[in-house]
Amino acid sequence: MPGRVTILGGGHGVAAVLAALRQQELDLTAIVTVADDGGSSGELQRCWGGPAVGDMRRSLIALTRDEDRADALAAPVTIARFGQHPLGNLLLFSLARACGDLETASRWLGEELGVSARVLPATAHPVSLVATSSRGLIWGESAIGAAATRVETLSFDPEQPAVPLRVIEAIDGADWVLLGPGSLFTSVLAVGALPAIRSALAHTGADVVWICNLAPQIPETAGMSAADHLAALRRHAVRVDRVLYDPAATLHFTAPELVTLDLDWLARPLVSSHPERHDPALLADAFRELF
Repeated sequence: MPGRVTILGGGHGVAAVLAALRQQELDLTAIVTVADDGGSSGELQRCWGGPAVGDMRRSLIALTRDEDRADALAAPVTIARFGQHPLGNLLLFSLARACGDLETASRWLGEELGVSARVLPATAHPVSLVATSSRGLIWGESAIGAAATRVETLSFDPEQPAVPLRVIEAIDGADWVLLGPGSLFTSVLAVGALPAIRSALAHTGADVVWICNLAPQIPETAGMSAADHLAALRRHAVRVDRVLYDPAATLHFTAPELVTLDLDWLARPLVSSHPERHDPALLADAFRELF
């Protein structure tokens, strides 16, 4: 088994990967997007500024074995004038303001939860996603995820966001780097296409594994095949050495496609009772074989 595994992305996909790996004796680091501008995270940003915290909260919950505390962090809390927010979002947001940065806040909360893995923000400061499409520019994570037009490329505002040193170190020092699963543009590329992270991926000695989604995300990737997803990663110069996918899922690769793709692959059952979400137990089995 490898010692060091680094996971890139956000949302439910990365949470499922972390839940699959937390039982194994690994040195884990999750690098999570903080570009979310919708829901509770977006509302907190609009009220007080700062990076988005929702995906980091979700990752910490996936890593803890303390179910009571996990439930408490996910529980909604209503604040007059500011609406309803998960307690974990409020904690991380307040800690980041008190400690000076989200990385320190995540480390403190992780220690309180008994989490040995690290959950790091992909950027040191707030960042916005900018997509190009046939209808022009689309600004913001929520708008990109809801766009009814095909996204062509993703960039960032600012163009060269600062990335914490520990993020680069986690990629440089990894035995394996796992990309996704998750929303192609608003989770996976929101982290993997960051210029500093893209460069670190190109130079790491780790094997870089992309975990293919099970189905297109409507409308963000409507009409896109698994090969189209991979082409988008390559179009953004995001390195992929091998792919893990479910051959029975809507998104899968055919034998002729695999011959032409020039990468290694592992096809295993991965779908949970929810047809669009990966099962952590099945992921754990696949990772043991992969590693």
